[in-house]
Amino acid sequence: MTTGTKIRLLRERKGWGQDVLAVKLGISQPAISKLESDQNKLSWDNAVKLGEVFEVDTEYFFETKVFNHNTNSGAGNQVINPQTYNQSDIELLKSIYEDHLRSKNELLEERYERIADLKRQVEELKAELAVLKKI
Repeated sequence: MTTGTKIRLLRERKGWGQDVLAVKLGISQPAISKLESDQNKLSWDNAVKLGEVFEVDTEYFFETKVFNHNTNSGAGNQVINPQTYNQSDIELLKSIYEDHLRSKNELLEERYERIADLKRQVEELKAELAVLKKI
């Protein structure tokens, strides 16, 4: 998981927009956007601030495990860097997934209710139209 993805997931878990996090760090919203999209590297000072804001270890934002496995595929050596996830990453992803699923279900329920309401309104309008046609 990239540094930017870690920042974005933690921010979303708090329910904050990029603007809120920018204020907390004392940097601009575009700077947050560039961090989250990995266009800019995270400075140690900002990592310390992020650690305090999100209550995580500062080193969480940096790749501390380096595992390169050399393999010969016949076309030359290739370096493979497998993605590793720790339990807190998985729990965070589960939590975000469950929040999104809950939000989706709530939105669908609202839409179903709105559709039922609109159908009732259409039936009422048809009845009114039928009465007006008789006049």
